[in-house]
Amino acid sequence: MKQSYIIHEHHPRLLLFFTGWGADETPFKMYRPAASDFMVCYDYRTLDFDASGLEKYREINLIGWSMGVWAASQTMPQLSSPGTSGEGIHMANSIAINGTPYPIDQHMGIPPAIYHGTLDGLTGASLHKFLRRMCANGAAFKAFLEITPRRPLEELRDELTEIEKMYHTLPAATFHCSSGRQRPHHSASQPAASLGNTRHPRTANGGCPLPGRVIQTLPARPMDKPLNPMDKQLIASRFAKARNTYTREARVQQQVAEKMMLLIKEPYTRFHRIVEFGCGTGSYSRILLHTLQPEALLLNDLCREMEECVKELCDGTTVQFVPGDAEAIDFPGETDLITSCSTLQWFNDPGAFFTRCHQALVADGLLAFSTFGATNMHEIRQLTGHGLDYPSIEELQALLSPGFDILHAEEEVISLPFPTPQAVLKHLKQTGVTGTEKRMWTRGRLQSFCEEYTTRFSDAAGNVSLTYHPIYIIARKKTK
Repeated sequence: MKQSYIIHEHHPRLLLFFTGWGADETPFKMYRPAASDFMVCYDYRTLDFDASGLEKYREINLIGWSMGVWAASQTMPQLSSPGTSGEGIHMANSIAINGTPYPIDQHMGIPPAIYHGTLDGLTGASLHKFLRRMCANGAAFKAFLEITPRRPLEELRDELTEIEKMYHTLPAATFHCSSGRQRPHHSASQPAASLGNTRHPRTANGGCPLPGRVIQTLPARPMDKPLNPMDKQLIASRFAKARNTYTREARVQQQVAEKMMLLIKEPYTRFHRIVEFGCGTGSYSRILLHTLQPEALLLNDLCREMEECVKELCDGTTVQFVPGDAEAIDFPGETDLITSCSTLQWFNDPGAFFTRCHQALVADGLLAFSTFGATNMHEIRQLTGHGLDYPSIEELQALLSPGFDILHAEEEVISLPFPTPQAVLKHLKQTGVTGTEKRMWTRGRLQSFCEEYTTRFSDAAGNVSLTYHPIYIIARKKTK
């Protein structure tokens, strides 16, 4: 374990803070507790703790956050046991926040399948999503990006591995408290905090209680779903099935494509070589070809079957179709414009993709795209708990800023009316945007969904709404 003093001014009090997994001291450097030294503990690849100097403090206030609750519950009791180097340490308060002494547990912590899914699927993109879910909104995440931990990805992966090894070999520990409050936990999708004076059967085998008084424990929100990348095969399959109905049903996407062209056409010079990724059935492709009249237009889509939808455009010279994942294939160099509508939300790592676009564009070339923001289809997310993690317009601009100047950034909210919730589901199926949903609709689930949808999202005329949240960005490649 690493220990870092943020404040070391020889105060009589110490705030001893055990951070969560993957953290370091960076996000906490600005915090200045009054009249107190401040030490941050992190990196739980080992639980070795240097207690030298702690005996001088008249009062130590311990806070464990997330995985730090477990680390503290294993470390501090030993330091307060007779005969250890920590003899004489006075722990005034022990506060547990969003964590549990049982971090890998089906009922009391993170279910093992989710923990392993997080470990197995840990990439730069999945870590970005993990950090985004920690923040309440896009503005908070933008601010957090300035103070995110600075630890290598491989180190974070090793930390998860070592935590699991230690958890299964070390004696279990729990909290005993004389007073305290624990909020009830009602979400079936999130493990219970299981702190306070709750006991677990494993404690019968021994284990030291965390000393001091637990002031408050809060419900955990640990890794509530695996950080696995997008299932691109599933996404392609869903869109392939919807290709014959997409053009008719994708009213908002067509509107977005037309607006995208208006934003591109007037202010900017002629484009000779254009790449469109995520061309789908070709609605935006036809607008690009007929309006901009490029010398070369490369159409790309994840779904190979989309080639038949744009075959009348492909003449083998001006217009070509290349199937494949836009995050993996190489775009031709010396491209004037890389563009797309309603596609980027399906990407695992937009930042890495922007870097590749920068490499393919000519000097002052443009990257112009639309995607969707956080309120997109919020009705579905609220009722099913399922949906994409949409980056905000601020997050997208932050990802673009190293290599691009932002020329235009805009977002809007569109409410699409439907006569019934069933019509909403049909619309989603016929546009293919159920691309990551794997649950089956049982009769009971469908009935409950429709009743709740009608109750919460109907208007005076009896129609129900589905929200779209388009984001439009035009960025110019930086050359210096």
